[in-house]
Amino acid sequence: MTDILSPRALLIASREDAAREMLKIGVCQGGIDAMEGKARTLVIKVTDATVPAAHVLKQQMLSLGADAAVAKDVITHAVDSTDVLIIGTPRQMRDLTRKLSWQPFGLPELGERIGELLDALDGPGASVLRAGPYTLDLSERVHFMGILNVTPDSFSDGGDYLRPTAAAERALAMIEEGADIIDIGGQSSRPGSEPVTEEEELKRVVPVVERLRDEWDGPLSIDTYRARVAEEALLAGASIVNDITAFTAEPRIGRVTADAGAAAVLMHMQGAPATMQKSPSYEDLMGEVAFFLKAAVERAASAGLGDDQIAVDPGIGFGKTTQHNLAILRRLPELAVLGKPILVGPSRKSFIGNVLDLPVGERLEGTLATAAYAVAQGAKILRVHDVRPTVRAVRMVEACIASSA
Repeated sequence: MTDILSPRALLIASREDAAREMLKIGVCQGGIDAMEGKARTLVIKVTDATVPAAHVLKQQMLSLGADAAVAKDVITHAVDSTDVLIIGTPRQMRDLTRKLSWQPFGLPELGERIGELLDALDGPGASVLRAGPYTLDLSERVHFMGILNVTPDSFSDGGDYLRPTAAAERALAMIEEGADIIDIGGQSSRPGSEPVTEEEELKRVVPVVERLRDEWDGPLSIDTYRARVAEEALLAGASIVNDITAFTAEPRIGRVTADAGAAAVLMHMQGAPATMQKSPSYEDLMGEVAFFLKAAVERAASAGLGDDQIAVDPGIGFGKTTQHNLAILRRLPELAVLGKPILVGPSRKSFIGNVLDLPVGERLEGTLATAAYAVAQGAKILRVHDVRPTVRAVRMVEACIASSA
């Protein structure tokens, strides 16, 4: 058990969602029947609380007219710890934080963290991303990252833009269609792909960055996990590092990014591209994704990146089944408490093909649907191939969200 308990908000959209979460922590069926209807208010999950702490949380929530779900073995002390689902209204949660301030078992610290979590849920969300000389204001509109793969084997457009001239033409076309960022990748990360050499990756991406820097004054992103590739691309004019390993493959990349004053996109991935789609599994999908990204944000901050230089990506298609991907999109608001802009990249991916039974070249409508849904769920940046139609679809979604009539 950790010294300080860490709470996490859960998106409970139905009684079935509530029952599923209670089953995970070992609630008895009678408890599920009694509480699943209540859990469509606000649910905060606390992991690995001691039995005494769980008892206090349960009693305090009951005293507030709310509830808390714990494992069925807590009452008999057959377990040493349990996850706890705290169920109540935001007002009751605020009252709980005050009640915990004079309790033992590390509960005052938990109360402080719940208060911070509630503040994050109430707040406007991360609205700025600072990338070198560029400041992206995400408060009023979603931004679009156009995908530029200068590779022979990417799953959708491999081989189309290997020459710097062709790559630059494609980038400028996406900019004209509404792209705010161009993301340049010299190594495929499709399922089953094998890494290329560092020298080959450099040869592919640096000339493209240099060419675009001469032709466009806007943020360029380098899609790499290699410190040297990031360093050379940043020197050539890139201002964002998009690392699918979230600074774990080569930790020096964090310092390279910070020293350049660049922004970072930190992505969750289970496994590596070569193996990630071989039976991916999770005990707690959103908990594991959120925990990984929280650690990634802390790692980036330790490397020297500022609060407004970090975005997070749940990694659609990276070590996830079709159902995992759909669940992440539905529960995307749970990641808002990280306090960072959320980037989502569903474009043309296999989960769309699996749902609609369509090949890569026929997944535009599915991509538009998932992009629009992601925006409605809180995504601030979309990484896409088909920029113009995605921009049009999302602008309509934004108009619907903003309508006050």
